[in-house]
Amino acid sequence: GRRSCSRPPPCHLASMADSLEALITPPSPRTQRCSHLTARCGSPWGLVLVVGALCTALLGSLALARGWPTSTARGRGHGGGEAPARVSDVSEDLMPDLGLSDMPGNMPHLDAHGYPLLEDVLPTNGTRLRWAIAGPGRIAHDFATALVAMGATVQGVAAGGLPHAVERARAFSMLYNIPRAYGSYAELAADPDVDVVYVATTNQLHYTAARIMLEGGKHVLLEKPATIGVAQFEHLARLSRERELLLVTNYWTRWFPAVKWAEAIVKSGMLGPVVHVSGDMAFQVMRAAPDRDRFLRADLGGGAVLDMGCYLVQFAAMFLEGNTSVGPSGYTSFEVKASGTVRSGVDVEAAFIMSNGRAGAAFGTSITRASDFALKVYCEHGVVEIKPPANCPSAASYIRYEDSAVGETPVPCCAQPLVSSYEFYRPLPVVPRGLPMERYPNGMGFVYVAAAVERCLYTPGCRELEEMDLDQQLSVVKLTADILNQLGVFTNKTGI
Repeated sequence: GRRSCSRPPPCHLASMADSLEALITPPSPRTQRCSHLTARCGSPWGLVLVVGALCTALLGSLALARGWPTSTARGRGHGGGEAPARVSDVSEDLMPDLGLSDMPGNMPHLDAHGYPLLEDVLPTNGTRLRWAIAGPGRIAHDFATALVAMGATVQGVAAGGLPHAVERARAFSMLYNIPRAYGSYAELAADPDVDVVYVATTNQLHYTAARIMLEGGKHVLLEKPATIGVAQFEHLARLSRERELLLVTNYWTRWFPAVKWAEAIVKSGMLGPVVHVSGDMAFQVMRAAPDRDRFLRADLGGGAVLDMGCYLVQFAAMFLEGNTSVGPSGYTSFEVKASGTVRSGVDVEAAFIMSNGRAGAAFGTSITRASDFALKVYCEHGVVEIKPPANCPSAASYIRYEDSAVGETPVPCCAQPLVSSYEFYRPLPVVPRGLPMERYPNGMGFVYVAAAVERCLYTPGCRELEEMDLDQQLSVVKLTADILNQLGVFTNKTGI
């Protein structure tokens, strides 16, 4: 879930004016007649769901658009229509000129409107990978909007875990002009015209839906948390390796340019080794009808840690263990201590500390209070901050202080000389006309992880993403399970 994202204020810094100039000019749309939606409602429920979905689209986008922007490539799965325009001009480098020789080369290449570029890896015949969505809930709407906006091919949607599944899937498909709607996950998995599936079910169905897709030969982008039980993720990882399929837990945070920038600064060593990481992510859930709120239901995998706390766990894995394979030894090197408040079988408040013997982290998460959603990485000679909301940010910064160990004079308390600082800001793409607006702030950030999945699958031999390989995904599952066990929730669970 992305419930607690709140848009940070733009940082209009003079030093960044040139790099932002190319990003503030919107594309020029070409209007055309809108094709009529033609779908039969199989039952009165279908009629209600279709009408509700159409009303959502009308309210979200203010008015139905009359067409897509000019297309540079035709995609499959959009009802024969053209994909939105993608421009080829590349924005300026995301990294400041810091005189560093050890900067990673995996920063995303974006066009002038902020969309990741894939032209260098797309097949020469212009065909695209065919996506499908399992679980058409709130977050799936944002993901579908991002896919269509970036010109991806969306082939189908399944609502197998919901009542009136076919009607729900059909209503969702009509909003995004998706040609196929399935009444079960097995039907989707059996469709030979689908290559990769985004699993967006509620937490308790993640393992089952992902397993069905992998067994059906589909690549899987699995919404976080991957699984509650460690054994379940180990099984999924084994399936993906045996069948040479891509399995990625959707910690979309990892692919945001601001997070990649912050990670590059930390790993360059310019601020010295990491000493401490701190962060807090919390929000208030609905209280009027707790029985209908998934965050408060243990049978749906609710609670603060599985919704927001796992983001903080993956930040610890990123900055305390590095961005390479962690494996069993990396996991056992962490000491974890957690405490919190449990109500009706779910954790509503949790605090936990993590240490690997060299550096530590302190985090808080809750579904009963508000939070600034900031994250800071403290190094020996400076601080990197990922600006709120840190799980889906558009900005980050660093401050670098003089190293007193090499200074000529002692540094008195609270007077460490400032050497340099930098503010990074990269706005997200805007929602194109005619598509439902974001259910969650910064929902268009899904284009980054979706593009990374496509780039990998267009690249021969790629079956893991370097930003978060299977070993590190497993490490995050193990660490999260350790925290839950100490809190006394989902104990002795192999998965639900």
